[in-house]
Amino acid sequence: MKRFFFTASLCTGVSILPGIVASNAFAQSQTEQARSRQGNVIEEVVILETLFADTADISPSFLIDEKTLEAINFTTIEDALAYAPNLVVRRRFIGDPNGVVGIRGSNMFQGTRTSVYVDGMPIHYHLQTRFSGSPRWSLVSPGETERVEVLYGPFSAEYSGNAMGGVVNVQTRTPEERKVRIEGTLFSQEYDQLATDERFNGGNLFVSYEDRFDDLTVFASYNRLDNSSQPQTQFRTTDLEAFDRDAISGETLSVDERNRPALYYGDSGPEQATTDLFKVKLGYALGEFDLRANIAYEQRERDQSDTNNFLTDADGQPFWFGGSNFQSRNQERDSLLVGLGLSGPLAGDWVFDAHYSRFEILKDEEVRTARSPDDPDFEAQNAAFRGRFTEFDDTGWEILNFKAGTESLFGNPDMRLSVGAHYDNYRLEISAFNFNAITGETGSSRGISGGETNTLAAFAQYGYRISPRWDLALGLRYETWEADETFSGTRPPSESRDEQGFSPKFSIAYFPTDDITIRYSAARALRFAIVEELFRNEGAIGNLAGSQFVGDPTLKPEDGIHQNLSIEKILSNGSVSLNLFYDVVDDTIFNSSTTVVAPDNSQASLTTALPVSEVTTQGAEFVLQQFGLLGTQLDVQFNVSYTDATISENVFDPSITDNQFPRIPEWRSNLLLSHPIGQEMTISGGLRYASNSFGRLDNADTGSEIFGAQDEFLFINSKLSWQPSDSMRFGVGIDNILDEQAFVFHPWPGRTAYLESKFEF
Repeated sequence: MKRFFFTASLCTGVSILPGIVASNAFAQSQTEQARSRQGNVIEEVVILETLFADTADISPSFLIDEKTLEAINFTTIEDALAYAPNLVVRRRFIGDPNGVVGIRGSNMFQGTRTSVYVDGMPIHYHLQTRFSGSPRWSLVSPGETERVEVLYGPFSAEYSGNAMGGVVNVQTRTPEERKVRIEGTLFSQEYDQLATDERFNGGNLFVSYEDRFDDLTVFASYNRLDNSSQPQTQFRTTDLEAFDRDAISGETLSVDERNRPALYYGDSGPEQATTDLFKVKLGYALGEFDLRANIAYEQRERDQSDTNNFLTDADGQPFWFGGSNFQSRNQERDSLLVGLGLSGPLAGDWVFDAHYSRFEILKDEEVRTARSPDDPDFEAQNAAFRGRFTEFDDTGWEILNFKAGTESLFGNPDMRLSVGAHYDNYRLEISAFNFNAITGETGSSRGISGGETNTLAAFAQYGYRISPRWDLALGLRYETWEADETFSGTRPPSESRDEQGFSPKFSIAYFPTDDITIRYSAARALRFAIVEELFRNEGAIGNLAGSQFVGDPTLKPEDGIHQNLSIEKILSNGSVSLNLFYDVVDDTIFNSSTTVVAPDNSQASLTTALPVSEVTTQGAEFVLQQFGLLGTQLDVQFNVSYTDATISENVFDPSITDNQFPRIPEWRSNLLLSHPIGQEMTISGGLRYASNSFGRLDNADTGSEIFGAQDEFLFINSKLSWQPSDSMRFGVGIDNILDEQAFVFHPWPGRTAYLESKFEF
């Protein structure tokens, strides 16, 4: 009986079918390296990406295998991407729910340009944007992760314009025998800024059971993470006469990110983040077909109730300035993700995969008090309903994908074809109310807004092996998108809209030798606006109490032309590659936020979703992976990238033309080294570097090393692992050894120590 094992991806897109040889030597080498390093023996395996074997060939890709993951301090899934080329995850602290991701010319606040999958199920959150649009990283645990792949750009017809930046595919383990795993990690971070000098601690526990019963595989796991973050927000005013500094003490005189003089008078205190994740993954081989089922249930709580007020009066009593900045916040969020899949052979040598996934927010409620409970005005402000209650209802998505493919079209092994269809439905409903946090009463509405979008797509990818030295790939994707059922508490309902478009793909490869690939890829990509960008309207513009969000229901889709020239060479037990890329995106949707001062001196923000007429991005990436450098046991992974993202045209505000596009540093570089010490120990070390950037379209934020800046950083990390037996592993590590203080608007983590243990039975 032939067995079909299907996964989200094997990080290369290489097809392992009898008689089929991958057309990309680099991808094939990476596959062989990953398997040989992990000791896996795979016989007749059909990978889901066989249906789109071209995807990782025509797209630059980067593989993070299990041995690499063991060399880093790996506490949440975002850590797996820390050393990937030209990529950043803004994880402000361990357990941060706002770990937005940026790849190449798509910055970290353009999360709708990155797609993230776990075993084929999407965990990207294409309902909201900016920090709220972070992928739901906590729906996958490091303890279950086998490998991670990054694809750069929308060069395959398999993916929509939500891959303008790239795609992250996470693959978890498939059970082969009975195992019980227990993993635990303790971590502790130093923090000393302004008047706060503390240590913040946390821990993570992972327990899993996996087994195979003939044709049935079972994987069940529980993951708990509990951590206290460093203060994320520093309170300040640029009004130097806001209070009598002769009578009040405790403030710090500095500047803001625009180098304006500012007084810092408090911070938000730690955020206590707790996550409980329950998962079950089932697989069943029904003859030649493979059935799959996944379910993940997550409970998450965020609590921020220990804000720090630095100001005191002449009698040594707290002086409360800044009003609602010192509010307490608590959020409870319960989510459910389910997936069902069926894969197997069709007529001839065609194979297919059908996959359905559904994500549902079961509960998401946030309460903000009007003031700190220590503020004498606490009761009066709450009685005036100056707190806030925000709730998400009927929010989630449904996605259905079908793919079919062959690598021997019409019996010709030089031709391949993959076809597919896609449907998605995204729903968002946000209700916000003024609130009395003492009595639990809701007051007047701050806006009830939301809506629904639907996309239907059909796509095909054709490949032709012109000769042993030349390979051609052509793709086409057609999408029809509509937005309807919109509503808003501050505006009349918007009319339904629909958009359609074709996205052609082209790639040509030349193989001058068996170990060198030169490939040029070009693609058009359309990225349609999401519900929040279109329809979210929260708060009244005339009332500056709290944040305002103003959507734009007329937004056009982002329209990009992307090009990439790659040169890849296979080395002895390694590879080296160079990518040159050039992107032009029209109608770039950028959510811009402006800070304003409310009547009570608290900080508020106005966020709008306005298009930038045209953004041009060009750059280069150099990547070296060498396992066993110069015949030694030293493994080296190094990459450096240069990215120039420029606002090349803007109709709404011509003054920002030729400015650097926000949150995209020109230079990024990573180095990861690993070397065994004897038979049982391994030492590893890493460097992560990024140059500074801007956070504003006007590029006025030139300040550095202060709250609100987008700083240059160089983080030095290390880890020592000890494996006394096959069933035990221990590790100690330190991230940011030099305790460098840098900001990504919020402060990056300070020096953090780790202690981990892993047991397998």
